[in-house]
Amino acid sequence: MLRFVIGMVIFTLLIALITFIGSQQTWWSLPTYWIEILVFIQFMTAVIYYHLNKLRKSRPESFTQFYLLSIVVKMVAGLTLISIIVWSDPTSAIGNVTFFIFNYLILTFLEVFYLLNKPAR
Repeated sequence: MLRFVIGMVIFTLLIALITFIGSQQTWWSLPTYWIEILVFIQFMTAVIYYHLNKLRKSRPESFTQFYLLSIVVKMVAGLTLISIIVWSDPTSAIGNVTFFIFNYLILTFLEVFYLLNKPAR
């Protein structure tokens, strides 16, 4: 669990740093809700990873079903967040949605990497 948290914090800080530096160098504009999106996806990924990791140890036979359920929950929660953001700031919708999708994919790949590369104990 600690390795996952460290990896997630490092990736999140790198994403935040790259996003901020890119906007300062005028490579792209800073999404209006970039901090909220980053914190939301990081929190959601950490909670899901914690519960899936705990489930994998206690009931490994039902891991796959709950993993698929976690994907649906994560997508619905993400869709809800991005819908609220697009509704509240339609002029910056493309930047916010692009930033959301990029972060969603990066942190989901990180979650899958740590779930697959750690044997259940």
